[in-house]
Amino acid sequence: MKKQKEDIPLHYFERNPLIIVIFLAITSVFSYFTYSYFVIVHPLAFVLAVPAVIFAFQTMWLMLNPYAVIYEDKFEIKRTLLSNKFWYFIDIKEVSGVTKEGFTITYNDDEVESVSTFGIRSSHKASFRDAVNKYVCKSLVVDRAD
Repeated sequence: MKKQKEDIPLHYFERNPLIIVIFLAITSVFSYFTYSYFVIVHPLAFVLAVPAVIFAFQTMWLMLNPYAVIYEDKFEIKRTLLSNKFWYFIDIKEVSGVTKEGFTITYNDDEVESVSTFGIRSSHKASFRDAVNKYVCKSLVVDRAD
């Protein structure tokens, strides 16, 4: 039986702590009201319990997972519990400058996509773009050598 190649993360980029604090505050508010309505046995407690649980799982997930991970042949941005996106370096031709909103990727077929970096730690934005650009350049050198 053939073993699959295991993806080993090379770089991690952290989330903005302000985003985590905001989610903690929202979770705390929902949890407080849910608990207070459960104590007085009010039916609204069951309605408030659903968003409280959803925000609690989302907050724990945000605290435990990095914003972006770079692997040898791809990178992944983990914005929320339900939205993870992969970009493969062999499909990318170039990465342009970083702005407050993010950076743009030009694919091999000259299609341009804007990558939002909302939620990443401010000090990591430029280093994230540089690391992506470095691995894109490596994949271009390997691709042209073939």
